[in-house]
Amino acid sequence: MSNLQPNQQLNILFDTPAGEKAISCYIKHVYPDRITLTQPQDWENHLDLLQEGEELKTKVFTRSGVLLYTALVLTSPENDDFTLEYNEEAAKVMQRRVYTRVPMETIVDCEYDQLANKDENDKMVKFSTQINCEFEKFIVEAETIDIGGGGLKIESKQKLPFDKTITFKINLFDDIIIAQGVLVPKTNLPPLQYGVKFTKIKEEDKDRIIKVCFKIEGILNRKQD
Repeated sequence: MSNLQPNQQLNILFDTPAGEKAISCYIKHVYPDRITLTQPQDWENHLDLLQEGEELKTKVFTRSGVLLYTALVLTSPENDDFTLEYNEEAAKVMQRRVYTRVPMETIVDCEYDQLANKDENDKMVKFSTQINCEFEKFIVEAETIDIGGGGLKIESKQKLPFDKTITFKINLFDDIIIAQGVLVPKTNLPPLQYGVKFTKIKEEDKDRIIKVCFKIEGILNRKQD
């Protein structure tokens, strides 16, 4: 079964003097040796690179990861069916750990368990209303700086522990993504900024994050023009 499916986002990559640029479109139909696509965003400004016979680098988000293809233009986007010839067996799979991170500002709740303090009478001193045996649940609000499929960078309102698994509740537009992760020690970050590596996250939630990253990446590329 092909990794390519209708409605998947496809990015066409160009090398420019300012670095790599991407324009995005969506897959309409998948055939054994070719795919048809919607007209890419901003295609008129790159028409000379999208003519029949031109070779393109493409990046597609799939359930197997992000796939890199070399494709040949069969029909330019000037026509109703923008068509690329491709060889799926020659695709390269990008590792999820090297997925691009993009800047994003949104609220994150960071929740972790901490041994509760006790007073001189050996009674529990409550720091929050959620108590679990001899552990308390601490919830600290933070804000994302950037995000990707494998983790994020945050700025917290309070210090967070490096020796604990933290549950992160991320406001991703209309979704709430829940993931577990650990803080990654980095010496170049200001106080209260932390790198986070996800250690447990549902595949569908990781997919949502990566799709959002694709969209933001496309917006940022268009702003650079």
